[in-house]
This record gives sequence, C-alpha cells and structure tokens, in this order.
Amino acid sequence: MNKLLLLYLVLGTAIIGMAQESPVLDNGQPESSEPQEVFPEIRITSFDSIPNEPKVEARFSYVKDTISYEEWIAIELRGNSSLRYPKKSYDLEIRVDSTSETSKDLQLGSMRSDDDWILNSVYNEPLKLRSYFSNQLWSEMVASRDTAGTRNGQAGIKADFVEVYLNDAYQGIYLLSEQVDRKLLKVKKMQGDTVRGLIYKAGSYADGTNFRKAETFSNALPIWSGFEMDYPYENFESHWEELYKFVDLVVNGNEKSFAATVNKELDLDNAIDYFIFINLLRATDNMGKNYFLARRDVESPFYLIPWDLDGVLGTIQDGKRISTTNDILTNGLFDRLFAENPWNYRERLKERWKALRAHELELDKMLERLRSIH
Repeated sequence: MNKLLLLYLVLGTAIIGMAQESPVLDNGQPESSEPQEVFPEIRITSFDSIPNEPKVEARFSYVKDTISYEEWIAIELRGNSSLRYPKKSYDLEIRVDSTSETSKDLQLGSMRSDDDWILNSVYNEPLKLRSYFSNQLWSEMVASRDTAGTRNGQAGIKADFVEVYLNDAYQGIYLLSEQVDRKLLKVKKMQGDTVRGLIYKAGSYADGTNFRKAETFSNALPIWSGFEMDYPYENFESHWEELYKFVDLVVNGNEKSFAATVNKELDLDNAIDYFIFINLLRATDNMGKNYFLARRDVESPFYLIPWDLDGVLGTIQDGKRISTTNDILTNGLFDRLFAENPWNYRERLKERWKALRAHELELDKMLERLRSIH
C-alpha cells in the first residue's frame, strides 16, 4: 500500500503543482479576451428569460468554418450550485420546429449526432480546461484496455470549446458536450416490460452512492439513496432491484460471497481505472456522486462513467484552489475491494498503475497535453 500511495502522491503533486503555479498555463487571461483559436460560434435568441425548468423555445445557430445550422431549440438552465454563478450553463434540445416537441439529431463538431446537448459555462474553472482534459484522459485510459464484451459504446462524453452569444450579447467560452445516456453507452433498450440494460446516476451524497448502507427502495420513486433512475424510467416506474443487489453485496455480503460474485456484478478492470483516475486528478466530488453506473445488458457487469469533472487538478467544484496531495479518495466499494483483495485486486491495481504511468499517464505527456489545450 505504501509504495502505491507514493506513486499516487508523486504524480498528483506534480500535476496539481503544474496546474496551480505554471506561468505557461495560468497567465490570468481574462474571460473577455479574444481566444487565440477560432472556436465554433453558437448564437441563441431567446424570446423569454431562460428558467431552471421547464425548457423554453429559442432560436439556435451554429457556425464552424463552412458548416452552419439554424434550428429551433428548447433550452433551460442546468446545474445545482452553478445556478448561482453569473455565467449560466444550459441544457438544450434540438427541435424540428417552433410548435412541436419532437426532437431531431444534429451533428456538432467532433461529437455524435444527437438532439440533447450541454453548454457548460466552465465559470468555476480558472483555466477553462479541466473538464475537457479530464474527459479526454478518461477516454484514453479506457481505450487502452481490451473491454470487448462489457460494453461497445463510448467510455464517456466528448466535448468541444465554443463561443456563445445570447441575444447578441457575448457570453464567453463554453464547453459544448454530449449527454451520458442510453444512446451514448449503447445500453440495450427495454423489450416490452423486460429490462435489459440499466443506467443509474449518482446525483447526491448519500449512503447508497458511497456504498455505506443498502436502504430499502421503492420503484415508485425516481431516486434512491443518492442515485437517480436514468434508464429505463417510463410511466413513472423505476427499476432499483439490480442496483440494490449490488450495493447490498458490497455493504452486507460476507467475505466468501463478495469474493465469489463481485466480478459478475462489477467490471473490476473498469473499477481499477476509475480509482486511479479519480485519485490522479484528485476529483474530490466524484466518489460519492457525479458518476454513472451502467449495465449494457443482463449478462454484463456494472461499470463506472465519470461525470462533471470540474473540481480536479488542484481545485474543488467551486473553483477554490486546494493544494492537498497526501490523501486517497475512496468509498465503501473501493475500501472493501482493497481490504479483501478479491480476484487479486491489489496486484492488478498496482500493475495497471505502472502500465498507465509508462504511457497514457506519463507525466511529460500529460503536461504537454495541458499546454496544448491551453
């Protein structure tokens, strides 16, 4: 454990120190300055003030080089604590016209064709690069493994920087990104009343999302112990049975049953990557919330997808700088995996860390990526 901790701390200190102190990266460039790169331009014309919910109709234009779109959208504010920021984030849906609630897919930038999009203000990110860098890094880490059979969708979201105008007023640089959903992850659809694939979102800190307690559940409710029922949720009916079974195994299962079945309930390679990833970035807001648990079909184990990666690399979610590098971020799931070592978890964790440090997580490579994004 001590050697593994040392590796975490050496890399974490270097990365966090670079992100906080490097004059190359943190040059204090104000939000209103013209960006050096020409980003795609998004213009939104709203006929009413944009509320938290429900969505209101608006006009939307997207221009990148020779590509341009003019569309109707439905738009609302998004976020929780970020709602208090003067620069707002938005959730938008592309619509076929101004009178219909029927959505339409649109190809934007390097991302998939889809109808649901997020405009992240990155207001709390001093350098405007943490979320972008972190999501790219996660995708690279997952791509370096052979994960055939567990899933065949994307490992996480893609995003592009854009410049946004709202009613002709310049709003600054935003991060346009995909949504984590069934389509992105290629989770199998329901067949009649039969649930095949599942997606749960860890939306708030609670005993369930921290894997500390398996509380009773009700399928009549869309939330349970910090989790939100993401898919499927139809006719006001949730499906908590499989998640409850998994959390109960972690919290209450005896050592023998945990060792025998945890690999069937959880993709251990993915869990190892997630643990390394969160501690590398010191993503303090992504162990007890801000992740998804997905299962592609009934034969597949759950796997983790990170979400909302703004409080990383030396900052927390409100943008405040925190220089801590001597702790380990964990929860009840990772505590038990390390303590009981099922399926040789500790050795696999150590070997994966060594392999990643030689390639995807090599220090100079990550520093250069951060500089190139900035």
